[in-house]
Amino acid sequence: ETDRLCSLVDRLLGPTTMPKFVPVNIHEVLEHVAALAEAETRGAVTIKRNYDPSIPEISGDRGQLIQAVLNIVRNSIQALRTSKQKRPTIKLATKIQRHFTIGKVHHKVICRIDIIDNGPGIPEDLIDRIFFPMISGRAEGSGLGLPIAQSAINLHHGLIECENGKGETRFTIYLPLDI
Repeated sequence: ETDRLCSLVDRLLGPTTMPKFVPVNIHEVLEHVAALAEAETRGAVTIKRNYDPSIPEISGDRGQLIQAVLNIVRNSIQALRTSKQKRPTIKLATKIQRHFTIGKVHHKVICRIDIIDNGPGIPEDLIDRIFFPMISGRAEGSGLGLPIAQSAINLHHGLIECENGKGETRFTIYLPLDI
């Protein structure tokens, strides 16, 4: 129990080491997360992929990118477990997006990653606070997954957005390719 609580506090405080930016194939990151999700759900959730093969390697910390995407995918898995979907599905998609602004910085080219599930959606009373620590829609949830994901993406000068709806919840990660 002590180890679990120490781990929880460490995650709450954020990464303890600086990210190591190296060339990373974003599709390898997504495939790693998809393999983990398929093993975790034992095939109960279908993972669909739609990747843009023209996306070049990005400069990033592979471990932190995996953690960010995995946290979002795990939230989707947990939402799908409580839903009554006949075919619970998570879609992973990538594409190039041009002329996008993150904060006050305009980027000519962005890698866009969409993580879409066909679950029940995020409760309306939580949607504005999902990226705050300790906010969870589940009694057993820690409320740290999305804040950790957001922190990791922020370290990559990126952005996470969420579009919420019944039958489709979409998290979109934007990562600059021109840094």
